[in-house]
Amino acid sequence: MSGGLAPSKSTVYVSNLPFSLTNNDLYRIFSKYGKVVKVTIMKDKDTRKSKGVAFILFLDKDSAQNCTRAINNKQLFGRVIKASIAIDNGRAAEFIRRRNYFDKSKCYECGESGHLSYACPKNMLGEREPPKKKEKKKKKKAPEPEEEMYQIKA
Repeated sequence: MSGGLAPSKSTVYVSNLPFSLTNNDLYRIFSKYGKVVKVTIMKDKDTRKSKGVAFILFLDKDSAQNCTRAINNKQLFGRVIKASIAIDNGRAAEFIRRRNYFDKSKCYECGESGHLSYACPKNMLGEREPPKKKEKKKKKKAPEPEEEMYQIKA
């Protein structure tokens, strides 16, 4: 194995997707097959328009396999989509850098303000529940061992 992240066997590569589908739409569609960890739509750098290709990362490879079998060559909104286990995970340089959306006032799906991507009117399948905030577990301090008050003389 030399450099780069090995492709995950639980990432599905989907192509010929309708361009209008958003991350959230895909999340909803693919969640029927298992726990979706991440959806990455390949977008044109300049126009930010979908290229109709996406990587769907599942929590486990069985879900990814089932998904691939279930949707390959099926119609989705009038287009025959292709699905396969991803060869390279879409780990192009631009995806390794995690994009932080500092500007929470704008929807990163359509760029308009007034809503977040979860409630974007462009989501063809309606709103999606925002992900639950991760609970920060408070570290409980280990109780200090009581100092021995007396020493046992041998």
